[in-house]
Amino acid sequence: MQRFIFFFLFISSCLTAQQLRVATTASEITYEASHAIHDWSGTSNEVQGVLVLKDAVPDRLALTASVASFDSKNEGRDAHALEVLEALLFPKVSFYSEDMILEGDVLFINGTLKFHGMSIPLSTTTKWVQNKDAWLLEGAFDIQPSAFGITLPSFMLVKIRDLIHIRFQLELRTFAS
Repeated sequence: MQRFIFFFLFISSCLTAQQLRVATTASEITYEASHAIHDWSGTSNEVQGVLVLKDAVPDRLALTASVASFDSKNEGRDAHALEVLEALLFPKVSFYSEDMILEGDVLFINGTLKFHGMSIPLSTTTKWVQNKDAWLLEGAFDIQPSAFGITLPSFMLVKIRDLIHIRFQLELRTFAS
């Protein structure tokens, strides 16, 4: 309910600016994780969000995805990840920014990543390109699960690497209010 109120207030406070919504079917967030024995990745195609343009320049961004929506193509690993990430207590990962600088087709974004009940500042550089009637936002960043209070899981007595690489490809489109 809090997330709904957050998005409602975010959208209603931007009535004079152009609003873009994440085209869920054409967008994805992928994580890449590593262990001494193997690497793996998981992808969510259920990203939701809004980006506000002010004078045709990105001004504010709010994104969210369900932790359970990430699919690594291994049901056992995904089920264990939901336990480790305490998905019943912390079902969403979200990002919010009001600090963006556009230089050509490069968008510098400073914001807050909320994951596992903790909010941590996050800065990333992305590619921002208009493609016909859509805008594409592509980028990557790294996080440390331990910084979010997550106990790293082990396999064969060796913990996973405390670094998760995140890649995102978001298609954003104008929507009618």
